[in-house]
Parts: sequence; structure tokens; C-alpha cells
Amino acid sequence: MKNKNVLNYYTYELDLVFLNILSLVIFGITWVIVMILGGSNYLWSSHNVGFLVIFMVLWLMLHEVLHGIGFYLFPSVRKSNIVFGVALEKGVFYCMCKQKIGKRVILTSLLFPFVFIGIVTLIWGMIIQSYYLVMLSILNIAGAVGDLVMICYFLKVPNDVIYMDLDDCTSFTVLSKDDLTSFNVKGVKLKNFGEYDASNMIAKDKRRLIVSKTSYIVLIGLLLLALFMIF
Repeated sequence: MKNKNVLNYYTYELDLVFLNILSLVIFGITWVIVMILGGSNYLWSSHNVGFLVIFMVLWLMLHEVLHGIGFYLFPSVRKSNIVFGVALEKGVFYCMCKQKIGKRVILTSLLFPFVFIGIVTLIWGMIIQSYYLVMLSILNIAGAVGDLVMICYFLKVPNDVIYMDLDDCTSFTVLSKDDLTSFNVKGVKLKNFGEYDASNMIAKDKRRLIVSKTSYIVLIGLLLLALFMIF
């Protein structure tokens, strides 16, 4: 791994248990701050939870669309390589770029939903005192915890690393001539590494939209539950 002329791969897996716990902590802290600043306007009991459930699903979809827009901003990214999906058995909506991209591209994509429908909409929602906009923004900030730990990782690694998604929506691969085994970030676990072989490490599934059977069942269940709460 010390040969500077050899391109190596490093495949990382997101620690979903840690990230889910961290997400709940971030949600709680952010909600407390909002309650202190905004008072009882943002109590759950004072609004229809059914509408919130529907808006939440749409908001999560918008989150992934913004990831895609972050990729689309760069001419080097081919639209046919951008894949959207839902795998609720793993607890995720996702957007993947199934081609090699640089550090600047992946950081831009990771930041887009956190900034625009997290921070910006939270501030605007509190200004206009919109319960739904504030709560959706808090949910987005908490739900972006995977993006945030990946941002922390990419801020630490060399600027010339190459990012690539394969077919696992809860992992990602980085290519580099440097030894990256010492770059550790909580929530991101090094799963495998070795010498890069382009013939074996390619994304095989490039369907533009991938929704698992479990996700269809869960989404239909959520819709029915939301409609029951509304009516």
C-alpha cells in the first residue's frame, strides 16, 4: 500500500446503528433549540401529524433530488449515471453517482440538501413561524447525519481522491495512490481495501430509479396511516 504509483481502492460502509442514534440526538438538540427560540408554536400536538407524515416523505425525496442537482452542476457527470432509490429495509432514500468523480463534486452533492432544505428553510420557517417548514427542516438536518459524517471524511483525505458508488446504497468507494487506512471518521467504517482493478469494480445496476419491494409496502402503509390521521 506504500507504492505511490499504484492506485488503491478503499470501500467504506456507513455504521447505520451509530448514525441512527446520532440522528436522534441531533433531532432532539435542534428541536429543543427551536422550542427555546420559538416557544409552543412547534409542539407536535398542536398540528395534524398525518400531513406531517406525507410532507416528510416528499421532503426526503426532495433531499435526494438535491443530491442529484449537486451532481448535475458538473459537466463531467453524466445524467445516465445518477441513480435514485428507496431501500427502507435499510432505512434509506438515496442518490448515487455510478461513475468516478472528484472530491469537489461529492462534497457539493453532500452539502446541497443539508444547506438548502435544512439550514436555510429552518431559518426561513422560524421567521414566518411555519410549523411544518420548521419541523421538516429539523427532520432533514437530523436525517442528513450520513451526509455530514461523509463530509467530515472527505475534508480529511487528500484533494486528489476519486469517489465512486457501486451497487450498495450504504457504502462508497474511494480511489487513491495514498494510504488512507489512517483516515478514520466515526460513523464510517473501512470495509475493504486493496489494489484497484477497474475490470472488477464497476456498477452493474444503472436503473435510474430503484425501489425495493419492502419500500413499496412501507410507503403504502405510511400513506394509509397518514390518511387515517387526517380524516
